[in-house]
Amino acid sequence: MLLSFATWALVGAVLAMPRTYLGDAGTRRTTVPESVLNATSEELKFGAAKITYLGEQSKTIGTVIFHSQAHSFSTADFEQIHGKRELYSNDRSPYTSYFAVEPDEFRRMLRAVKAVLSKSKAAEAGEFLSFSVIRREGSLIVGDEFHIGAQLAREFYAALIGSLNENNSSGNRILQKQFRAVCP
Repeated sequence: MLLSFATWALVGAVLAMPRTYLGDAGTRRTTVPESVLNATSEELKFGAAKITYLGEQSKTIGTVIFHSQAHSFSTADFEQIHGKRELYSNDRSPYTSYFAVEPDEFRRMLRAVKAVLSKSKAAEAGEFLSFSVIRREGSLIVGDEFHIGAQLAREFYAALIGSLNENNSSGNRILQKQFRAVCP
């Protein structure tokens, strides 16, 4: 049976997508997809990232989404890369905050948190923060989700906030607010 070019292209795209898989005792582990964290500024023109607090809380801590100025995303766009293929409860709250970043700024932010994500993966971080990164490739959304443990949360926020453009006051304000709620 011969497959069409379009079918082979789709198969190739699916095989190239980052994978989330179940590890021992059902714990979720993610690979660190170089293609997401090392995306070019051009690729990040159609990208977004989401930070969701997963720990215990007495009141809702709003999710933060930052995206390139060329394209906006919603929490639903991240659903397909979550291990459980569903949104977290904080993602469904009305307290989600959004801010825009320049593609070069976005790339700098991803590079700044890459070391924290590698440490978090090595330490089997647990579920304190979810950091999801997506970008559009044609009609597909590709990306992955990373978990950051409580012990690395301060370092994660410091890296993100420190890599913002100086004039991105909205991003600074929104990240600082979530940081203060997560790490009092």
